[in-house]
This record gives sequence, C-alpha cells and structure tokens, in this order.
Amino acid sequence: MSIIKQTIYLARKTKEKDLEKKLYTLKNLLLDMKGCIYFEVYKSDDCDDEFLIYEEWDSEELYTSSLSSEAHITFQKYCDSLVLKKHKLPVL
Repeated sequence: MSIIKQTIYLARKTKEKDLEKKLYTLKNLLLDMKGCIYFEVYKSDDCDDEFLIYEEWDSEELYTSSLSSEAHITFQKYCDSLVLKKHKLPVL
C-alpha cells in the first residue's frame, strides 16, 4: 500500500526563490527514484514564502530509504539556511 507525505516549508526572509529552486531540484531527482510515485511542489497563492510538498511512495520503507539518498542529503545541507519553519502533516 502506498503512503502519502505532505510537508509545509516556510522560507526565511528573502530566501523564497532559493528554496523554490532547491525544492524543484529535489523533485526532479526523487521522481527518478524507485518507489516514488508522485512528487509535487506547490507554492501558496497567499504567501510567497510558503511551499507545500506532496509526495506519494510505494511504501514507508522506500520513502525512508530515500531520506539517505544523495538528493535528500544535498537538500538538507541547504535546508537550515533557507527554511524558517517545517511542518509535516499527518501521513495519509
């Protein structure tokens, strides 16, 4: 059974464009990974600094293994300098 993960990222002041670029890079890399069914980046209509990540994976195990991929590791290197707040929504 597949799982759906949703995460909201709030960018630091003046870092919105940088975060958006990094999220789209992450998307492009993860879509090629085994087990990634869907990955999309949505920008808030109301706030330029808020992004919703919606991802679907074949299983929790494949999602967990993706967290140690080079794509995620590279994204995490920049995350602290770009992200003010990160909120994970309940797993569906």
